[in-house]
Amino acid sequence: MTLDALDQAFIDRWSTMLAGTDPPPAPVSEVPPPPPAPPVATSAAEEEAADVVGRLLQAAWLDWCAVADEVEAARRRGRRVIAVVACERSAGCTTLVAGLERILTSRGRDVAVTTSTADAAEGPTHGRTIVLVDAGVWFPPGRINRGRLLIATAGCDAAILVRREDRPAPAAWSPALEAIGVEPLGEVVAFARGAVP
Repeated sequence: MTLDALDQAFIDRWSTMLAGTDPPPAPVSEVPPPPPAPPVATSAAEEEAADVVGRLLQAAWLDWCAVADEVEAARRRGRRVIAVVACERSAGCTTLVAGLERILTSRGRDVAVTTSTADAAEGPTHGRTIVLVDAGVWFPPGRINRGRLLIATAGCDAAILVRREDRPAPAAWSPALEAIGVEPLGEVVAFARGAVP
């Protein structure tokens, strides 16, 4: 079984910020976390998936924290519904959402997870809630279709693009989102090289 693993968090964006074009990000805690408790699973497949997310969190804790910090910063800027999107299926959106949910919840944040932007708009609305949408493919190969993107983004305030390390990101994904009022938070590069040890 091939599983997606977090390879790198927002490297392009952090490199730009550290080069001096933007202020540097807030420091991430160097204290390793306690092992995250897996959520209650109802099947063997869900148990295995929870275990994989826990191992991924432990293996790249600082990278995960950097992504979670960006989500929290976006929430402070008024971005409540944050979509995790991809260019192709099996890029790692579901894994990223599961890991972010666990980190943000462990930080005391109120987090809701959905797979539908329509559900996100109708979900919890109080001020502290962060809604993570496992939104799937928004940028399939080829030209970006603005009309289709408008429909897909309905109800979302911001988005994180997940792509495999062996695939380039669409050149105009970030400006396309900005043009319709959705803040691009950055890019997470994931890879699929077999099961996580």
